[in-house]
Amino acid sequence: MPLDESDSRGLPSGAPSLDRRGLLLGVGVAGAVAAAAALSRPERAAAAVQLGETTAGVDTVAEALAAAALQAWGGQTNGKVPAALMSPVQASVAGSGYLRDDAARQYLSLSLAFRSAVGRSLTITEGYRSYERQVDYWNRYQAGTGNLAAYPGTSNHGWGISCDFGAGVDQAGSVAKRWMDANAPSYGWSPTGNTFSRPEPWHFDYVGAYAGPAGAVQGDSGLVTVRATEALDGVGTGYTALLGFRSLRHLTTIDKVNALRVVGVPYYEVGRQNFYLLVDAFSVPRTAITGDSDYWRR
Repeated sequence: MPLDESDSRGLPSGAPSLDRRGLLLGVGVAGAVAAAAALSRPERAAAAVQLGETTAGVDTVAEALAAAALQAWGGQTNGKVPAALMSPVQASVAGSGYLRDDAARQYLSLSLAFRSAVGRSLTITEGYRSYERQVDYWNRYQAGTGNLAAYPGTSNHGWGISCDFGAGVDQAGSVAKRWMDANAPSYGWSPTGNTFSRPEPWHFDYVGAYAGPAGAVQGDSGLVTVRATEALDGVGTGYTALLGFRSLRHLTTIDKVNALRVVGVPYYEVGRQNFYLLVDAFSVPRTAITGDSDYWRR
C-alpha cells in the first residue's frame, strides 16, 4: 500500500505531504516533545520527521522518503528485501539477522578487530528490519510506548545497512563504544546514532557505496569462511574454517581470515546447528572438525 494512504496498521493519512507542524499534531506525546525540541534548533529539524534516523536538510516526510530512496539498491524496496539477496549474520531480534553483502563483509571484519581490541564478540541486537516491523516500531513511538523510530520506508535498517550493536557499544562512554566510534568508520560503519534527537549509541549505518551482488565481486570459488559462535564438540567456541566441497581447513589466526576476505571469500558467523548443517551440505564428515583439520577428499 502506498505510504500516502492510511491503513489498519496506524500510518497517518497523507503522511508524505505533512510539514513539521503536521507531524507535531500526528505523533504521540513523547514524539511531540522530541519533535518540538528538534524544531527549536534548525539543525535538528529533520529529527522531527524521521524521529532519529535523519538526514541533514530534510524537513518533511516526503523529503525523508526521497532521501531514503537514495540508499536503494538492487531494485529493492525498503523493508521488503528478500533474505536470499543478503548475507546472514547473528542477531538477537528474530528475523533481523541479515545485512547487504558488502555491509556484512565489513561487519565481520570489524567484529574480528573489535574482539581483538575489546576482548569480546561484537554482537548485533538488530540488523535488517522488515517494513512491517518498522510500522510496529513507528506506531509504538507515536503512542509514547516505544523508542525512536524512523517513518516506515525511511530507515536504513530496511535496506540491510544498519545495525544496533550490543557488547557494551550500547552504553555511551564505555570502552567498547569509544573504540567503535574511533574505529568503525574505517570499516565503513558510521556512528550515526550519536546525532539522533535522542542519541542512540548502539546505532551504526554502513555508508560504503553498493558494489553490486556478492557474486559479481567475489567470483565463484565455491569457498566460504565460517566461524562458529557457539561451542562445537571437541573444539569449543570460535572455531573458524574454510569450507569447500568435500574440504575443510581450520583457520587459526585473524590474518588468515582477513587474507581470504581480501580476495573476496564470503565470511559468515553462525550458531552451532547451522555450522554443522553447512559442513553436511559441503559433504564434509563432522569428524573432520578438529583443531588441526586440513581435510580434503576427492
